Amino acid sequence: MTVQVLSLKHVLLPTAWDGDEMSRLSLADGTSYEDLVMDIETALELAAENIMASYEARLCFFTDEYGMEYGSGDTRGFERSTERARGQGRVAQLAGHAIPWVEFDYQLNWTRQWLKNARRRQIDVQLSRLIDNAQNLFSKEVLQRMFKMEEESGTYFGIGSNGVSVPFVDGGAGNVDYTPPPAPDRAGTFDATHDHFLRLDGITQANVDSAISHLWEHGYDGPFEINVPQADIADWTNTTNVTGFVERQHEGIDYGNASDRAGMLASEYIGGVKTKRGFARIRATGRIPTGYWSVTTIGEPGDMMNPLAVRTIDGLLALQLVTENVGAYPLQGATPLFEFGVGVGMKREAAVLVEDDSTGDYATPTIS
Repeated sequence: MTVQVLSLKHVLLPTAWDGDEMSRLSLADGTSYEDLVMDIETALELAAENIMASYEARLCFFTDEYGMEYGSGDTRGFERSTERARGQGRVAQLAGHAIPWVEFDYQLNWTRQWLKNARRRQIDVQLSRLIDNAQNLFSKEVLQRMFKMEEESGTYFGIGSNGVSVPFVDGGAGNVDYTPPPAPDRAGTFDATHDHFLRLDGITQANVDSAISHLWEHGYDGPFEINVPQADIADWTNTTNVTGFVERQHEGIDYGNASDRAGMLASEYIGGVKTKRGFARIRATGRIPTGYWSVTTIGEPGDMMNPLAVRTIDGLLALQLVTENVGAYPLQGATPLFEFGVGVGMKREAAVLVEDDSTGDYATPTIS
């Protein structure tokens, strides 16, 4: 009996392993390898589900495509037609970019001697840390790409020697120019110098209105999402400066007819802010360093209007535990792999990134 009968998707063992032998072999506390492998399979599947349920996943859609292709610029539309004259017309202008694909591993260092004496609890602790680290990696990669102003290129990012992963509209600072499509009912036309990486002095109502207007003018409507640092919560909740801020209502508290609370927002939000372009929910995270914040809209995981794209092998997010050992212990040398990459999605104007500073240009922050 081979282990293929176990129908494993996330734990990849040598095809030469025999299932009956795995049932016989056990850890020091008596747990069979067959039960252990199946439990690891379940744990890795749950890890992927937890990531898909995370806030950062709601900023993304998932694809197995190498890159994105979309319209750029082009202000010419319908033109007046007569018997002797026809409009000039124009083929749609296209732009595009690559999405990284990177292999990450997590060394467990399961040696023959360690497995010989291992107890189930020891392995469970390591798997728990593995799951936490996978969540941390995904969240960091998503926010890192969102706030990063620089392009990424080369085989290091899994996009070939000439592929380029781009930031959101950067004022023409990179090598890949992009002109956002016109929005005549809001802001008219744009050019390749249009920039969504801003330096604004102070956390104020005027600056919040300004940043959200940069998104609104491309056809986006609220509710908007503002991601801010945990370290700056006091500045964001200071209604002297952010006059439109309203605190989140808390479950179990009767606020009566109070109108200065932001309804029953999810617990991940500290509140919201009323702006001239609509309401924005505010989420605080310790991953963003002080002085930085972002404005986006947000949907469910997989919504192609989300600002970021996650590339995987088959369009599905999955961790795998891979082992090629065919020795006395089935999991000797096992290595968890997590393969994915994060890039900007179909709309390069879908996010606004802000650094709180009085002078100079935007500088990419370090995401923790």
